[in-house]
Amino acid sequence: MSELASMLLLQTFPIPMAVKKHRRNGSLAFFAVTLTLYGASAASRAQTVPPLPPDAGQVLRDLQQAPPVAPPQSAPLQRIEESAEASQNLAKVFIQSIAITGNQEVSTAELQPLIAGLVGSERTFSQLSAAARRITAYYRSKGFAVARAYLPAQDITDGKVTIAVIEGRIASHRVNNQSLLSDERAHAYLDRIKDGDVIKSEQIDRGLLLLQDTPGVSISRATLQPGASPGTSELLIDIQPAAPYNGNIVLDNYGSRYTGEYRLAGTFNLASPLRIGDQLGFSALTSGDELQFGRIAYQLPVGSNGLRLGAAYFDIRYKLGKEFADLHAHGTASSGTIYAAYPFIRSQLKNLNGTISFEDKRLNDYVDATSTATAKKVQTTSLGLSGNLQDALAGGGINSFDLSLALGNLKIQSPTALAIDAASAQTDGRYSKLIWSASRLQRFTNATFLSMSIIGQQASKNLDSSEKFSLGGPTAVRAYPIAEAPGDEGYLATLELRHNLMPRVQGVLFYDFGSVTINKTPFGAAAANSRTLSGAGLGLNASLDRVQLKASLAWRTSADLPTSIPVSAARSPVFWLQAAVAL
Repeated sequence: MSELASMLLLQTFPIPMAVKKHRRNGSLAFFAVTLTLYGASAASRAQTVPPLPPDAGQVLRDLQQAPPVAPPQSAPLQRIEESAEASQNLAKVFIQSIAITGNQEVSTAELQPLIAGLVGSERTFSQLSAAARRITAYYRSKGFAVARAYLPAQDITDGKVTIAVIEGRIASHRVNNQSLLSDERAHAYLDRIKDGDVIKSEQIDRGLLLLQDTPGVSISRATLQPGASPGTSELLIDIQPAAPYNGNIVLDNYGSRYTGEYRLAGTFNLASPLRIGDQLGFSALTSGDELQFGRIAYQLPVGSNGLRLGAAYFDIRYKLGKEFADLHAHGTASSGTIYAAYPFIRSQLKNLNGTISFEDKRLNDYVDATSTATAKKVQTTSLGLSGNLQDALAGGGINSFDLSLALGNLKIQSPTALAIDAASAQTDGRYSKLIWSASRLQRFTNATFLSMSIIGQQASKNLDSSEKFSLGGPTAVRAYPIAEAPGDEGYLATLELRHNLMPRVQGVLFYDFGSVTINKTPFGAAAANSRTLSGAGLGLNASLDRVQLKASLAWRTSADLPTSIPVSAARSPVFWLQAAVAL
């Protein structure tokens, strides 16, 4: 990993909800650390209480949200230093011709612009050497990891110059597999590496990085040693094992007022139990009697080019408390998902990944005080594309993006609820929504970074509560309670200035701003159909051995008071705390 990428990634201090990273499948690979519930209040209550209790869809919506995922590991840019020659030969010679030899993978015509202007003029030896370095840099930029152009010993008094190119070939390669994968499976990832081939970063990196992404592997690296013949190298590939299991325990106050603010969560993953790079994972979360969540997931590789298939199932049971306790409201939500993920581009500086998934959700809500029950079924097919790119702009940074198109069908299975929906929001039936995000983590100095991110959602129609976008909470506008301001469409932008106060301790200044359209198509009595919220604050991130802490304090900068909880319960500033211990 490059120094730049290492420092950028350390700025995020991610809580390791799943120790083995599979970046492509955020909501599929991780259970979320944010439970958001929007609300409003019961008519029989005082005017400070929200008019409607949260339902199973709202509980599910935010448990499915995943924390931001760090970009994959990266390596430094290849750089050919334009250093001065050790021996400054200032004698000039008139150049009549320049011949390039040894280039087989790159044509001479392609290299000619790099020596343009030298022929037909007087040049020094240093200027000729600089031309050879330009050819070397060009080869490296095209992924030829060890290619080198140089001036061989020659008599150039006649003005005829030769620049020789050694493209670098693999004499032989050996694999030392100490990982949890079988030798057959480990070798399959490296089948693009052939003895006698020219050494190209793309050829070697994809296999090594796909290996490193695989459960059961902690690190894979390649070492080049001089080969027996000039211009060749011996390639030694070392594959180290990961721990056979990993996981963590997390304690936070990210929960809802109505289903428990303080939560205890845990994950446990078995790495490569079948020795094929598969993973079996278990997750659980509870706030006590009010909320219980459990999830089981399994994924495995198909072939050796990065394709992975997976399946997951979770179940949620909730019970409302506080102002809604007298309703004796409770419910369940369950979901089964199958998915496929494929890395179209997997390299050290840029990555592009695609996913496709199908999810079947069942939502059930019961209000014992009124003897009512509501059942819903939601089926969704999602297509996703995500990627990241490391650059050296203004000190260096990492850019990331994510696009997800969801095509769904909501079936309200309770006749009374269906009739009410038909006369109001009309959410029943087919719908679509587009979720998008973009971010950049910019380095100013080795200790100071700026994180910029924006996420948004567009919808084709009014959406069910489980599909809405909301603005409040510890991963949104932090000055407002979780699930404040839900809407069918909206966006959220965040700026964070991060500075390393001491090793493994970081201070953060942040500003959050977001806006939502409450209903895609307004209905009922005329009322405001949008909300805009903002907040600012400071935070502290710390990583101490296996313990990670994340705390923030946020103040409202917009005039709106919270409406998802009673006004009497609203706090300013709002304090969020999360602590995680790695197993």
